[in-house]
Amino acid sequence: MAGRWSLPGEIPASPTVRLLTLAERLLDRYGVISRSVATAERVPGGFSPLLSVLRRVEDAGRVLRGRFVAGLGAAQFADKDSIERLRELAQTTFGRPLTAALSAGDPANPFGWLLSWPHHPSGIRPARRGGAIVVIRNGDLALYLGQGGRQMLIYPGAESALDGGLDAVLRALAAALKRERRRVFTLESIDGRPADASPMASALSIAGFSRVPRGYAWYG
Repeated sequence: MAGRWSLPGEIPASPTVRLLTLAERLLDRYGVISRSVATAERVPGGFSPLLSVLRRVEDAGRVLRGRFVAGLGAAQFADKDSIERLRELAQTTFGRPLTAALSAGDPANPFGWLLSWPHHPSGIRPARRGGAIVVIRNGDLALYLGQGGRQMLIYPGAESALDGGLDAVLRALAAALKRERRRVFTLESIDGRPADASPMASALSIAGFSRVPRGYAWYG
């Protein structure tokens, strides 16, 4: 893999010390450790050996167990600083909805690995594939553009956020697409139905899509 690499210090010989070191690194990386984190990081043996070490660390008062993040299950561990930060975020009132578009495979997108994909009425299940894009609005999955750009999903769970803000969601998507200057595709399906039957025509046009016989084209 490309990138800068460095050789870590001497690897602890004790399996318990190795697991403790791993737990500390995961706490630094994620803030909250859960079963899905162990799966995402491909921890040898899964979550069970990590859980045994985390329980001992909990007994020592260095971490706390609780339900800190919805959807991560009952067995979640975090240190006090991370818990306080989560409380601050939960109590913060933002002046405007926060909207971000990013690659579906970006580690900053929690859906599809740390959190399950929200259910969509169409029954279509997204995937973390190269070329796919998600738009997250105030922590909810608002939009998914599939690999190749032919399929788009708007999530009902974000309806309240999308109310009056669909233009903002599509503008965020367009900004992400514009970073890939040579990307050209035709959007053929929205929520499992033909794109030309969608009521999103004006919003798509404002975002930069062009009406074509098969749906809506993006010319970069």
